[in-house]
Amino acid sequence: MVTRQSELLRVMSKLSEELPDPHWVALVDSDGLVMACVPDEPSVEPEGISAMTAALVITGERVLEEIEGGQFHYASISGSQRQLLMVLLNKDRFLSIGLGPKVPPRATFSLLSRRIPELLHALQMRFTTV
Repeated sequence: MVTRQSELLRVMSKLSEELPDPHWVALVDSDGLVMACVPDEPSVEPEGISAMTAALVITGERVLEEIEGGQFHYASISGSQRQLLMVLLNKDRFLSIGLGPKVPPRATFSLLSRRIPELLHALQMRFTTV
């Protein structure tokens, strides 16, 4: 039986297969809850992914406010070993992606533009129980 969770994981798995060797692809809500994650056991604990996402959202929104940059869309933090790309899906959901340090975030945007509508559709799906 298809559920919202199974559909989210299907789309996120496709995205994970298409991205250049991601460490994780996680859907995080505005309360900091990891709603779905590929792989099931990422190299970083899900609590860490949710905490990083929340911190990046708060920081990004603050910076945009200070520079009068408009609405938040995405943020990227890159280090020598890994980087975090966090994308706003809607007002309550974020996509957190762990990538290698040499992957340019913009290289992921065409893939994301194809998969984000599918994720949003899965989030809006209505399921009934029999």
